[in-house]
Formats: sequence, structure tokens, C-alpha cells
Amino acid sequence: MKNPAEIQKLAITRLEEAEILCQAGKYDGAYYLAGYSIELTLKARICEKLEIDNLFDDSDKKDENINTVRTKFKTHDISQLLIFCGLFKKLQRDKALNKILMQTYADFIAPSNKDNKWSEQVRYHFAIGGQLKGVFVQDFIALLKDQQGLLEWIKNN
Repeated sequence: MKNPAEIQKLAITRLEEAEILCQAGKYDGAYYLAGYSIELTLKARICEKLEIDNLFDDSDKKDENINTVRTKFKTHDISQLLIFCGLFKKLQRDKALNKILMQTYADFIAPSNKDNKWSEQVRYHFAIGGQLKGVFVQDFIALLKDQQGLLEWIKNN
């Protein structure tokens, strides 16, 4: 991936794949990929804001400073990525005015039930398969796809 547009395109593809898995009853994989679309959207936004051409390529030995920065942004933590792109506090404010953001945040980013919180670790926790209920994952994907949803909000802020 060479630029933010390509990273954003991958985020859209991962969400589409999540929908396909969800329709096939593979809810655990769908949940992981849907959450990964948030991570990629945030990373695309970071690249835009910081004018980093390729967040995922640290093989360029000419500029070690950029490579050091790239390493810091390779986290999978949604809250940290929101901070890195300067949107964490804005999300705290905007979710009070947007019920779609509020529900996404409450149910999937910072839920009181930690088993529902999305992280890259869900790919291991649900490895047995069949742990998540379809309606839960369908709701997550619908919230992300909504025009008032988190993915559009990230792109527009």
C-alpha cells in the first residue's frame, strides 16, 4: 500500500468481506474484519494528516526518523489510533450528538462487557468459532456502514 487512498480502499474491502462472512454465518471472522476496517481507516487518516506516503513500508533506510514514526503507528489499538490522528477528544464530544457514534463506541470500542470490545486479539479469542451471535455482528457492520457512522466520521474529520 503506497498511499492513504490505497489503505482506505483496503478498509472498504475488509468491510465488504466482513459482510460476506456475516451472510455466510461466519460471525467471528466477520467481526474481526469489520473492526479491522476501523483500524485501516484510522491509519489512512494518520497518513493523510502526517503526509506519510506508506505507513506499512519501513524498508526505506534513507529516513530512519520516518521509520521510527511508522513503528509507533503500527498499533492495533483503536483508542490509540484515534489519539494519533487527533480525533479521540472530538469523538468524545461528537458521540453525544450522534446516536450511531454513541452506540458504536459504547458497544464495540469501549464496552463495559470487555468480551465485546474489538481488538486484534479477537482473531484468537474466537478461534474456536461460533462465539458471537449473528445479530451482534450484523449490528456492528450496519453501524460502520451508516452515513452517520464511525467510518464516515473518521474520513470527514
